[in-house]
Amino acid sequence: MVSVTGSLVKRQLNTASELDGVEAADIVPRMLSPASPKNALYYPITSSVILAAVVLTVMWRSGQDLDDLLMNNLVWQRWEVWRAISSTLLHVNYFHLAFNVYWIWTFGTLVERVFGHVYCAGIFLLLAFGSMLAEFAVLTGGVGLSGVGYGLWGMLWVLEKRDARFADAVDSHTSQMFVGWFFLCIILTVTGVMPVANIAHGVGALMGILLGFAICGTQAAKRNSTAGLIAIVFLALVGSTVFWPSANFSQYAESEIERAGLAALDRNDPVRAVKLLESAARMKHAPARAWYNLGVAYRRAGRIQDAVLAYEHAGSMPDADADMRGVAKDLSGFGTLSITNH
Repeated sequence: MVSVTGSLVKRQLNTASELDGVEAADIVPRMLSPASPKNALYYPITSSVILAAVVLTVMWRSGQDLDDLLMNNLVWQRWEVWRAISSTLLHVNYFHLAFNVYWIWTFGTLVERVFGHVYCAGIFLLLAFGSMLAEFAVLTGGVGLSGVGYGLWGMLWVLEKRDARFADAVDSHTSQMFVGWFFLCIILTVTGVMPVANIAHGVGALMGILLGFAICGTQAAKRNSTAGLIAIVFLALVGSTVFWPSANFSQYAESEIERAGLAALDRNDPVRAVKLLESAARMKHAPARAWYNLGVAYRRAGRIQDAVLAYEHAGSMPDADADMRGVAKDLSGFGTLSITNH
């Protein structure tokens, strides 16, 4: 059931005499009421997303291994970009789940009612794909439907003002809450209280705003917004795959690339291991361990001189352990002699 909107009241009260005695609360715009859960079958896309999120989160929180759904180095190494979709269905706790479920239901049912099931599914997938890949490209990746929720809010914030079908879809209080929550999450992350996928929030909101203008803007706005959406998805895709070792700012990427290099060594593939471990060792804040493992890979590949130099570099780093320093000391000068004799 749709509530009476403030804009309708304003249109009815069009003279000064009519406004006399009307309480301020009577003419403040209000959001449309969310669809009743009893009508869940009328919204199969939104309902299915919420059901999957609830079931998978409960399973995950109960201790079941759902790592195959999470963002990890396989996104970069094997292009398993579908993980950007599956990871949105997991949530770190039940508050996280409840918050996202409420807003996905509130916004998603409206979008599905107006645009239909197919377009609604496409919007969900686009927002999930772009926001989660962007988070993974720069930091560690995340879980949850927050990027989709922020995207739907951004899209409806634009459409509410320009498309009569979405009149009063988002009120000012809701927008203030989303903006305030966005900055609060940044503070929580920076202070170490709680890590939050803030890039997914921001990119999701930006994609939603661009999507709104692509739907109902002028021809120039539609063209530019569509180009912006394509650029965001493209950059997020290549940033989380081809350029992930250089685009990522987190230590997580270094450790994941190093782990992949060690796995290549276990498979007796030293050429692949060298390539991976070179990428790991040259990343910002790479530990001495990365250089030491690179030395191991060089040695297995028959590149003895490079192995010696890598061992020496590892041993000279502040976080080197006694074994690394011992190896570096024993090999000291060997690389120089090799260069001279060669």
